[in-house]
Amino acid sequence: MSRTLVYIACSAGGTVDVLSLDTETGALEPLGRTDGVDDVSALALDPDAPALYAACNADRPGPKVPPRVVALSLDPRTGEAKAGPVREVPATTCYIALTPDRLELFGASYHEGTLVRVPIPTSDGPVRTYASGANTHCAVVSPDGRFVYAASLGDDRISWFDVAIDPASPAGTADDGAIAPSGHVATQQGSGPRHLRFSADGSRAYVLHELSGDVAVYERDAVTGELALLQRVSAVDGMALEPGPVRSASTPDPGAGVVWCADLRLTPDGKFLMASERSTSSVARFAVRGEGLLEFLGHTRTEAQPRGMAIDPSGRFLLVCGERSDHVSSYRIGADGSLTSASRAATAVGPLWIETWAPA
Repeated sequence: MSRTLVYIACSAGGTVDVLSLDTETGALEPLGRTDGVDDVSALALDPDAPALYAACNADRPGPKVPPRVVALSLDPRTGEAKAGPVREVPATTCYIALTPDRLELFGASYHEGTLVRVPIPTSDGPVRTYASGANTHCAVVSPDGRFVYAASLGDDRISWFDVAIDPASPAGTADDGAIAPSGHVATQQGSGPRHLRFSADGSRAYVLHELSGDVAVYERDAVTGELALLQRVSAVDGMALEPGPVRSASTPDPGAGVVWCADLRLTPDGKFLMASERSTSSVARFAVRGEGLLEFLGHTRTEAQPRGMAIDPSGRFLLVCGERSDHVSSYRIGADGSLTSASRAATAVGPLWIETWAPA
């Protein structure tokens, strides 16, 4: 059996669940569970170490624990994820990504409205802060490793920062002492840019907007990092949803009739793009056509409140976890971009994030 290992961050359960995915049939099989990662919100995989970094915010009642990143060592034979060293983080994080040298992590802080850059738990170095904007929801390093991009949901903008910038340079510092963007692009007011993905060559950036349901396609300048809008297409067309609000602990739940998009994924061959929408518990499917532009294909119903998705390294299967269903489902991706249900497995409570790994 050819298999991929699947790691799922389950925030309310305080676990990282481990499953295997049969890359011929799509069958999911639970392998184990790592406890003690309370309020785990995001994962970052280093397949070379091999290691998994779990961002934990510790928002539970009781004694307060600072936000932290837990390093989990991975066993390529069994899939076991064993918790190890811990690094405190200066802000809560909803998204983490590795730097090109795999010695540091970028974390996006929704509540503090900033990016933080910290050493991995087994490395040393300074902690840096980047002025990314209100309700920052992602930190994505370009394929060439030159820039990190942040989506500010609250300020309706996408900023980029030179990964190699000298933080001691006054020209690169904002008024609050954080590192200033190398540039930024404004999105439509009230659209709420949330997650960003790059084409394999880095020439195209795809941005999902949580509040409007739009997917924007940008051309990227590899030298300057600049983004130029090429297309905007809806992921919620025909679904009778109103634009959503910026969510926070003090924001009343607006109900099921508003847009609440979440994750965005590209197939490894760059032919298809998938976007999850939580109010309707659905996945929007797009074909990537000439010049990297999108053609809407349709919607597929999925797990309740699908916050996290992943596409396995073979490109054959889409995985979707339901924050309110406490399950993960696998779907075979057809040659036409269709999704066919293949398997389903239970998870701990509140699955948010999926990482996949195919050990050599």
